[in-house]
Amino acid sequence: MSTNSSNRGDVLSSADRATVVLLQARQGLGSVGVAEFAAAVAATGAGLLVLRTGEVPLVRDGDVALDGMFEERIAEIADWSSLIPAAATAIVTNDEYLLDVAPLLCGERGLTTTIPVSREHYRNKGIMRGLLESAGIAVAESLIVTAEGIETAGGCTGFGDDELVVVKPTAEANLRGIRIERFGDVEVAALGDGLVERLLTGPQYHSEVLVLNGVATHLFSGRYIRSLLDLTKGGPSGSARVDAETEEWLAALAVRACTALGLDGAFTAHVEYLSSGDDPADVVVSEICARASGGEVPFQSRVITGVDLELLNLSIQAGFAWPEPKVEAAASAGWLWRVGRPIDGAERIGDLAVEASFDRITLGGRARVRGESADEVMAALEVLAGANEG
Repeated sequence: MSTNSSNRGDVLSSADRATVVLLQARQGLGSVGVAEFAAAVAATGAGLLVLRTGEVPLVRDGDVALDGMFEERIAEIADWSSLIPAAATAIVTNDEYLLDVAPLLCGERGLTTTIPVSREHYRNKGIMRGLLESAGIAVAESLIVTAEGIETAGGCTGFGDDELVVVKPTAEANLRGIRIERFGDVEVAALGDGLVERLLTGPQYHSEVLVLNGVATHLFSGRYIRSLLDLTKGGPSGSARVDAETEEWLAALAVRACTALGLDGAFTAHVEYLSSGDDPADVVVSEICARASGGEVPFQSRVITGVDLELLNLSIQAGFAWPEPKVEAAASAGWLWRVGRPIDGAERIGDLAVEASFDRITLGGRARVRGESADEVMAALEVLAGANEG
């Protein structure tokens, strides 16, 4: 057992004190969102207990000191039920791997949850692509492999042996298990639950959405500066808010996609897109998750909407009053990460109308850029990405 409090008695003074339980296993949180959520819990007079598996750090950055804000216990998921106080008032998570665990534990304690019943639609990429395609939404050409056999999506008619394809598990996140290889080298039948999809090398995008009362509301959209897969090869990746015209059609597509998967519950959703070219007609929906996005997307959201998305998602689940996102049309923010090394090139963006900061996080190097022009922020990120390749 570990604790993040210098005086545990100040955090959980007794077994019958009202307690909010935050679950975390394989996806780290931003320290700003955790700190603000801990403050929101404390404002209600409750204590915050963080139950973790210890597989990854609780937070992916050190932007805010968290000492003394909560009690933290590391244990196997099977043991969590016995560690939850009898007076628990809410059990919450922003970890995609725990979207089934949290509702189960809530059910054991007679607590409600806003995590959607349709969460499997947002977790299993095979089910997801079938639902999206049935709703007339374009998805990548794919082979969907299950124990029952192989299905196709996106009009897939197969791949040549020398074609490069993307191979991924259907229910993983954070790039885990993803690889690129020749189709002829893929043992399709041995994938279990997996996808084989056409490698698309055009622009990649993301949208952030709030689902509430059966309505999906688009907040903002970004374009990835480089493929997220570049992070696995030591290259840089990040995103910046798109221009207003691009954001308009991405917003419509995001709402359609979330609607196709289900709008029960209340949560933030993260939509990702791939494309084969620059035309909107070339864009396909890659995946959607029923949680707040990680990376530096919460930072982008604080600049663009005034609200941290991870804080928002946890607050909704806890039943707290939450700050309404107010999208600033002119505000823009972008970020760049590189594994194991700092971000270089700060001197190259000095003449652009942006504010930038450079530091290190758990992963490696980080740059954050903000400004009043999406074009200027995008240009700065492009310069920085170019300076950190190779």
